[in-house]
Amino acid sequence: MTDLTGRDYSRSRAVLMGTWDYTDFETSRAVERSYHRMRELLLDPVCGSWPETSVKEFDNRPTLGTTHVELIETFVAATDIAFFYYVGHGIYDHRERLCLTVGDTRIDSNYTTATGLLFEDVRDAFRASRAAVKIAVLDCCYAGLATEEYGRLSADRLPPVSGAYLLMSSSAFETSWYEKEDVHDAQTYFTRALVDTVRQGIPGGPAGLTFDHVFPVVADQLVENGRPEPGRRVEDNAAGWVFARNNAPEAPPEPGADPEALYREAYRLETKDGIERLPLITAHYQAAAAAGHAPSMNRLGQIAEGRVQARMQGIEPGPVDGEALQEATQWYTKAYESGDHAAPLHLGQLYEERYGNQRQALFWYDLAERRGNSAAKERLTGLEQRIRLGIGASSPRPEGGSGEEPDAAPVTGRTQAGRASELLRRRWLADWGDKNPEPLALADCLDVLTDACGGAHGEWGILTQREQADVLRDFTTPLPRRAELAKAARRYYESVGPGELRAHVARLRRRAAEVPAESPDTGKTP
Repeated sequence: MTDLTGRDYSRSRAVLMGTWDYTDFETSRAVERSYHRMRELLLDPVCGSWPETSVKEFDNRPTLGTTHVELIETFVAATDIAFFYYVGHGIYDHRERLCLTVGDTRIDSNYTTATGLLFEDVRDAFRASRAAVKIAVLDCCYAGLATEEYGRLSADRLPPVSGAYLLMSSSAFETSWYEKEDVHDAQTYFTRALVDTVRQGIPGGPAGLTFDHVFPVVADQLVENGRPEPGRRVEDNAAGWVFARNNAPEAPPEPGADPEALYREAYRLETKDGIERLPLITAHYQAAAAAGHAPSMNRLGQIAEGRVQARMQGIEPGPVDGEALQEATQWYTKAYESGDHAAPLHLGQLYEERYGNQRQALFWYDLAERRGNSAAKERLTGLEQRIRLGIGASSPRPEGGSGEEPDAAPVTGRTQAGRASELLRRRWLADWGDKNPEPLALADCLDVLTDACGGAHGEWGILTQREQADVLRDFTTPLPRRAELAKAARRYYESVGPGELRAHVARLRRRAAEVPAESPDTGKTP
């Protein structure tokens, strides 16, 4: 689970223990700050926001009291995650067992186990728990002693992710360091490095960070700065448990990368990772689309429309309006122009369901069907049947999508379709760069279309001028780019089929007669 938003911690328990005021040891405000930083980290969304009801605090306890009993009771209630963190002075007794200190813990080894919490007692509390994953983080001197005799925290394996993970700020007989008070916001070195790494994230790392991702970064940072080298012990499969979201900014795609490789990587992330990876996914598709990759353009249309996000979250896509609708239309149009086979179907759906423009929906469904799209054939047949029966198209929601009646007259789907169509057409005509580009654009389209359909002495020549005008209008509807007119014309003729031009014109006229006339505010068809 890499998307930590909404993670359920109701079956998990975290115990935070820290001591900074002592009778026999030096007081340390750095320990106090580190304790509170770890607490804030667990409660932060970066870790999925542990609820306070799942976090037990043993903060600066003056004496041991019932600490051991409370620890057992807390971990017995955990069936998912059991997490333990300690920061403070660590000492060892005459049997070289690690002891976690409280306020009145005695330095004299004869009294250590009577006045402090043995890590063996922490281990026993872990063993009493049925939690699948057990995590212990020790920031104290001699922390490495936690791995000595009977070092396991768990003897049971509970799939799919189970086991234990022990992080230690120092080796068995090495002290841990903390910053002196002359350092601003002084903390212990280990906890500062751990919390900072999690909060900043790991560039190039996965969307969800495990302790196996975090530990090497923390260890390298501490060793490079001359601090004690931390240690770890991993049991079973606990290394796979995701502790935090990766906050590091995603690395953009490399310039000049292979478009097909970018597409495959983006699609892999789309199907395997959580919604938090969408910016990286989009960047990959955009890089591939900039290189002319048609399927990537189609995916960008689906992202603009909200389809990709809905699939990643396992929900139904919501309505799309306004700028998002226009962006989706533009991407699908570019994808169609670049040869994508799915884009015409998506355009048909937009024009039918969002714009309420049946004429344009019929055009795109027909085009998609001629490219072999079976889903488009069903949509085309269904829309034609509804038109014959006098059943209207799907009613588009007013722009803005609030579902409430606006104070002013709503912007209708037809008005929106007209605006979007006019915008696309203006951008298309801009390729001809003339003060009055439309006649030049139509002339160029007519020339390439005549050649593609056999010329004046081929199939094109048998059409009447009116039939030729109908075909030209149909050909320019998807706004073929000037640089690719010849290819678009050949594709168009292939989709109609040699010898089928006149029959195609008849279908166009029949549909035009069946579809109710567009209202004046629709604007020009694209």
